[in-house]
Amino acid sequence: MRILKSLPHYLRLLLQKKNLRLITLLVAFVIIVHFVIRLEEDKTKSFAYIDIDIPSHFQPIRTIKRETFPTSGLFKVPRIIHQTWKDTHIPPAFVKWVKTWLELHPDWDYWLWTDESAGKLIADKYPHLLDVYYGYLEPIRRADALRYVVLYEYGGVYADLDMEALTALDPMITKYSCFIGQEPFEHPVMDSNVDTLVINALIGCREGHPFMKMLLDKLPAFAHMWNYLDSTGPHFVSYVYEEYIKDYPFAQDNDDSVYLAPSEYFYPVIDPDKVDYILNRCKDVTKLSRLQYKACMNLKYKHLLENKFDPLSIAFTNHHWSHTYLKEPIRYFFGFGETSIYDICPSVRIYNHW
Repeated sequence: MRILKSLPHYLRLLLQKKNLRLITLLVAFVIIVHFVIRLEEDKTKSFAYIDIDIPSHFQPIRTIKRETFPTSGLFKVPRIIHQTWKDTHIPPAFVKWVKTWLELHPDWDYWLWTDESAGKLIADKYPHLLDVYYGYLEPIRRADALRYVVLYEYGGVYADLDMEALTALDPMITKYSCFIGQEPFEHPVMDSNVDTLVINALIGCREGHPFMKMLLDKLPAFAHMWNYLDSTGPHFVSYVYEEYIKDYPFAQDNDDSVYLAPSEYFYPVIDPDKVDYILNRCKDVTKLSRLQYKACMNLKYKHLLENKFDPLSIAFTNHHWSHTYLKEPIRYFFGFGETSIYDICPSVRIYNHW
């Protein structure tokens, strides 16, 4: 009792029975949350236990080695990094990833596009798109359309804020005048039973590229589509890409060609939000198409210990699948703990402010 009285007042309060119960519950809660997070992190290991036999002649769909890139030469794409956010205050979740672009591309310009500067650019240079742009009901559609406008007008590399740079993109912009990535094979197969989905979270292109022009020209015709994926997002880009390569079958070294990079270059990991869904689909093979069955087989093959390979080892970027347009609106849109882009990159360029 004497020892208890000698303790500071706040410790005596904590050691009271009712407070001890509360502390015990809080500690238990923290421990449970910790193990739940660890369980989520380890879920992809379950792919190795999918109940599907893999034939000895199976050829997995994956890239485990980078292609040959030039070590010198002229850049085919301007060294500009473009990113977009509603204003100049960057949410804390993205700050560390923005910094990776600056650290790995010290000789590149960094441009941020805000709602204000984006609207000004379109009003100044693409006024025929204003009605379409402001007619979009969701910010994600305007953000999608903006990246095509910016790349057509200025060229450079556009990257979503949840894209982390792992290595410099100089080899890509030395070899290709326009490049874009695709989602991991299993994404479109399990979602829509198609084997390729072009994704627009990272695009590199020279200014005035005809592929960007085709995207811009088709925006009005797709503006009415119910889902953003179809009007401005990956489904829209995939459709236009297929049309483009059919109409303009350029050789890969042509300045008007578009290089579709393997998913391992820019999107080396499966979206964590899809892991449970894919695992559950793979458990009942009677409900799978042939292509989906192959995707489940592919996942199992890649996750068997003898076939393990870290795709980050050849990746240029890592996409963190934040889905800011779908979740955590309070965290992302109401300014908690934000950092000014001027504190992250004092040399940032913002349209109409340079």
